[in-house]
Amino acid sequence: MYIGSPEIIHYFKDAMQSGIYIVSSNLLYPVIIILLGLITWSLIELGSFIFEWHSRHRNLKTIEKCAFEIKELLKTNDAVKAGYFIKKTCSNYFLHEFIDNLFSFQGKAYSKNLMQARIEKLLQDCDTGIEKRLEKSRFVAKAAPMFGLMGTLIPMGPALLGLAQGDTKMLSDNLIIAFGTTVIGLMAGVISYLISIVRTRWYAQDISDIEYFTEILFDEPTTKTPVITAEATQEVAPEAILITTQEAIPKIGKNTDKVQKNSSFGIVKTFSRFIYFDLIFTSTSIILAKTTSNILTHPLIFILLSIILNSFVILAHTVGYTVLPLYLFLIIINALLLLIFITLKRTTIERADKKSRILNKLSKDDIINDDPDNIEVNYSDILEINISRSIMKILTNNGWIEVGRMLSNDYMDIIESSSIEITIGDKT
Repeated sequence: MYIGSPEIIHYFKDAMQSGIYIVSSNLLYPVIIILLGLITWSLIELGSFIFEWHSRHRNLKTIEKCAFEIKELLKTNDAVKAGYFIKKTCSNYFLHEFIDNLFSFQGKAYSKNLMQARIEKLLQDCDTGIEKRLEKSRFVAKAAPMFGLMGTLIPMGPALLGLAQGDTKMLSDNLIIAFGTTVIGLMAGVISYLISIVRTRWYAQDISDIEYFTEILFDEPTTKTPVITAEATQEVAPEAILITTQEAIPKIGKNTDKVQKNSSFGIVKTFSRFIYFDLIFTSTSIILAKTTSNILTHPLIFILLSIILNSFVILAHTVGYTVLPLYLFLIIINALLLLIFITLKRTTIERADKKSRILNKLSKDDIINDDPDNIEVNYSDILEINISRSIMKILTNNGWIEVGRMLSNDYMDIIESSSIEITIGDKT
């Protein structure tokens, strides 16, 4: 028997077919798992997209007005109030991020070229952030139909084998998987493609607004260069001549004299069960101000509703009242529940931030009277502040006050400024 004999060729073909079949068959379940992950991610991202669409607003006239107001404030070195004005400009994340990073460059604007380089760097970072934000949806938009096609083609082999052997059950089971994976892949791709194209338009407009904003903010009117005579050079210092002949770059700094009367030390955002609070550290006390609450955002409530709804679906399937396979129906129901939970969570946080901004403008007495749940604890009544796993408790003469989990990133700096004894660890 030589290498080119029919027996060797037939054996080689059978071995290759068996190898391809084994590899492709073993890829079926990983492909299904990936498709379930992609459709779940796309539904979650759809909820985030809807929240972002609901919260976005843009007004070019307002942007121009705020840019000119900030430009005047920067001349008086009032970056705190300037930052407040930019918050009113629009809700676009990347514009806010750009301005915050620009304000962090405080006291370092030594020259016009350095400031221009700083702005260019921030614009490049903003472009990178936008690409990072879009690359996930772009990947899912292209990859989900590919995985859906793989999930369609892989079961076709066993389906055709069942058809040849007269096994209709094998045929029907594999066809259900084939068509189901196609639908899931296309649905995930369509959702991600929609999100991608709309966000691309949004963020392109944001970049245009950022460039226009910076041109207004740092553009100086053209003035005639003063003629400096020989006599003037004897009386004027060289530093003054340098300032006169160059464009003045406004320094961006924080005016420490202008602190809000109800938050001398700062505000710490907290979350307890399903209630959001603002801990306002004044010069004499701590105010626990309720900002919002939503019992549906509590994880235990969400888990309980999921168990009840899943039990109802399984019961309906048991009695035969269903139009889809049980596993597919459960996936859709749980994905929708997760989407609703994320949307409610984001909406609740937005309401809490809005209420926090309102409280920040009120006096101490108005904050206390704003809600019956708002309480004030004087520093003289506080014996200890205990922090454990970002959960804060306040010990007073009347016992412990459970504050909740702190959401602020810089809460330790704010709490330490209150001159109250702080302990780390569980205390009862």
